[in-house]
Amino acid sequence: MNTTSRRVAVAVAVLVTATAPTAASSPAVPPAQVPWPPPSTHGRFLPYPYNVNINDTYPACGSHIHVSPGDVFDIQYRALVNDIGETVVEYRGDLTLDVNLLASAGASVEEAYLDEISVSGTWFEIYDPDGQTITYDRPGPAIVAASGRVEAEAFAEAGLPETFLYLSGDLTETAFYDPAPTELGQEIPPPITAEITENSTAYVFDLCKMLDEAPENPEPEL
Repeated sequence: MNTTSRRVAVAVAVLVTATAPTAASSPAVPPAQVPWPPPSTHGRFLPYPYNVNINDTYPACGSHIHVSPGDVFDIQYRALVNDIGETVVEYRGDLTLDVNLLASAGASVEEAYLDEISVSGTWFEIYDPDGQTITYDRPGPAIVAASGRVEAEAFAEAGLPETFLYLSGDLTETAFYDPAPTELGQEIPPPITAEITENSTAYVFDLCKMLDEAPENPEPEL
């Protein structure tokens, strides 16, 4: 799973992910040159880094799901460092995601799709000083996907599916990683530990069931 906001990602995701469109005035930035968490922006909101490919394909729903940006991507972030050295990253803006159920990993055939799911709003990530413990705090709407057995068990204990959409309420998760993610776009393993510390989510929908009920991706009109 790529290192990025779990809700931009998955969230990780990670919560679930997307790709920023390239602005004509923005230089190309290889992912390895984008450290994350970012340094303090001293209260200023900045555009989410351009040219960082954070599309994601991951095992889910008995197959694989590909998450990609929709027609809307207007995200900003700011980073603040508190007195104990934690980095608090705040995101805000408008974002839609397309979710495709693939026949297999790397396949181009889409078995079902969900189009233009809005996950706009404000959300937070809190990184401890060594970057290994990350707390994700995301009010709905959001899409969340477990990145492995540990997260799936944490979700199940909270009464949540492995992959889901919630429209309102708040979900807070604290996860421990080893090694710690250090760059945007970096491949990282699933967390070693994960705990849901707040779950006031409402209008929760199992994403796999939504895909089961979704129409097949139609052929493009000529």
